[in-house]
Amino acid sequence: MDWTSAEAAFADVPPGARLVAGNCCGTPETLLRALGAHAERTGGGQVLYAGLLLGDWPFAPAIRSGALTLRCWHVYGPGRRLWRDGFVEYLPLRLPDVARTVLGEIDVALVRVGPPDADGWCSLGPSASFAADAVAAARLVIAEVADEVPRTHGDARVHVSRIDRFVRAEGPAPAYTPPAHDPVSVEVARRVAGIIPPESTVQLGIGAITEALAPLLAETARAASLRVLGMVSESMIPLVDAVTEAGHGPVQAVELLGGPALMAYADGNPAIEMRSSRVLHDPVWLSRTLRLVSINSAVAVDLSGQVVAETAGGSVLAGVGGSADFFEGAHLSPGGFRVIALRSTTRRGDSTIVAEHGRDDLVSIPHHSVDAVVTEHGVAWLRGRTRRERRAALAEIAAPEHREKLRARAGTGS
Repeated sequence: MDWTSAEAAFADVPPGARLVAGNCCGTPETLLRALGAHAERTGGGQVLYAGLLLGDWPFAPAIRSGALTLRCWHVYGPGRRLWRDGFVEYLPLRLPDVARTVLGEIDVALVRVGPPDADGWCSLGPSASFAADAVAAARLVIAEVADEVPRTHGDARVHVSRIDRFVRAEGPAPAYTPPAHDPVSVEVARRVAGIIPPESTVQLGIGAITEALAPLLAETARAASLRVLGMVSESMIPLVDAVTEAGHGPVQAVELLGGPALMAYADGNPAIEMRSSRVLHDPVWLSRTLRLVSINSAVAVDLSGQVVAETAGGSVLAGVGGSADFFEGAHLSPGGFRVIALRSTTRRGDSTIVAEHGRDDLVSIPHHSVDAVVTEHGVAWLRGRTRRERRAALAEIAAPEHREKLRARAGTGS
């Protein structure tokens, strides 16, 4: 394995080249910094495809200058301001479509890996969604190598023979800091926990409510014979332990989202098995799971049950992610169902149960794909209900100060 500098690794990457970067806690920040400098130095024209990128986005100046184009399917962190300022092209992609739509057009893959083992295998560690597929598809593979990348099981490894250039990682490892769960989020989580039947397989999305839900489920996982799949955060470590000790492991994860504590926990741990989006976001594969309960958050739900999760006030702040795929899998799963969990109001006091969504907001999940909506005020079961019944049920779980207006709108139509 021969080392090269980050600058030299991009020396022959021409204007117009199409690159894809690993995401989440696999964000190759050292390579992205070098890419930004290279784009500005060479006059630009490179196109970067990416998902949820962590870190400080050291390549942002190249995007603002026009030297580097970013096409992104999960707008996060500094990317939100770049999008608002008109410098990010948003790709509304479901995660399995990254491999189908993006990777076939890629020239260069940028990944973050651990050092090779005795057999030449480098771990992709916490990120399995599409990184191995990107390595297989790209003409040129550049890897930043960091000792702290955990050696995980499953679909998260690549052989040195597939990597063309090795760069030493600089700076701290990318880490995900979850939103703090406040008393309202805890109450929503408590209500969600109350509707999960025994012997379910639970999929948890990202957000304060699911962060609050994981410890609650850890307390009952053994007695209720729960299983878990999808994503693992630091708050889920006790839940993974409980599931595994009950004999229902390993937990299958597409991403690990956290910091040093989670990475140390995952290193060599057979309780976690990494799976690519081709597997874990495949609704047909998911449908074979009995009693799959998919729980995801949202920005707002209208009175028909349509869910907005990517935008707020027309501004993109996230992505489609895997929620649509998990929801389809749960719909096809025997005994499975689909839950949207959210606070009844925003931090400013606006209702998240709305009569209708804004003109510029994107519907992430259609009305017919939601079985239950949960707020701190209760559970609205939508499956099998008419439009009128849905509107009435959703109005009842809104914040008290918004209910009268919503009830007036709910009372119209059939």
